[in-house]
Amino acid sequence: MEPIDTFLKKINKDLDFKIPVNTLISFINPNTGKLLCKLVADLTRSETSQSTLTVLHFINENMAAEIGDLEYYKNTFYSDIVELYEKEQLLIRIFVKVSTDYVADILEIVETYPCNLLLIGVEQDVFPSFLEENYPKLKNSGTNAITTAIFVNNGFQQLNRIFVPILDKTDVYVFLFINRLILCKQVSFMIWDAIGIIESEPEMEKLYQRFCKKADGRLKLWDNDKKIENDFICEQDLVLIGIEGWEKLTQSAVSWAHSLPSTLIVKPATNE
Repeated sequence: MEPIDTFLKKINKDLDFKIPVNTLISFINPNTGKLLCKLVADLTRSETSQSTLTVLHFINENMAAEIGDLEYYKNTFYSDIVELYEKEQLLIRIFVKVSTDYVADILEIVETYPCNLLLIGVEQDVFPSFLEENYPKLKNSGTNAITTAIFVNNGFQQLNRIFVPILDKTDVYVFLFINRLILCKQVSFMIWDAIGIIESEPEMEKLYQRFCKKADGRLKLWDNDKKIENDFICEQDLVLIGIEGWEKLTQSAVSWAHSLPSTLIVKPATNE
């Protein structure tokens, strides 16, 4: 089945947010972790209260010694996040774990608390080493059957402007995220459909028009006759892109490809 057909089949089931989002987020930097917790709250805010979040905060032995009482640290540092999730009537579990093998620990948590979205937070300066050391392990592990998103934190402060490049057919899976983030009234989206999939696929055009009505002017298509300048990219808070499109973008001659703001890179589950 073509990626577009598989995607349409999935999103048609979730247009009204009936599918619970059971998310596992993992990270090292606690501030990035809090940002991800808030992002997941936006993604899971819907008509169902069955969505859950499992938080896996990795620390090393030196950090553990500095913190001392891990339970006290967890309860105090994440108190505002717990309060947010209680307000939204969402279940949250938080684990602070000393780890030397992040992938193995993620797999262990997935076994105990099954999820349909794995969200990994990485700082911009360590992202290249993550791609080299940990991503190949994840790609060839049991998490391959789970939709996975890598959040590359490059000074993320707010979520107002999202830039969405579509450079590969599989990039359409980012519309699953757009569908839910549209509910955030302060967020606007600019889609750069570089491959023309929205205009060439009637069902995608229909979906786009439906999203436009929901967004009430906050969702737009980039005019492909205009050049995308560095200044425009610098104004964006987040780039939302599929893994295949991201690889094409970073290998391209586009001047701003290596100057992206914080980026959410989405890899669909292998069974989709």
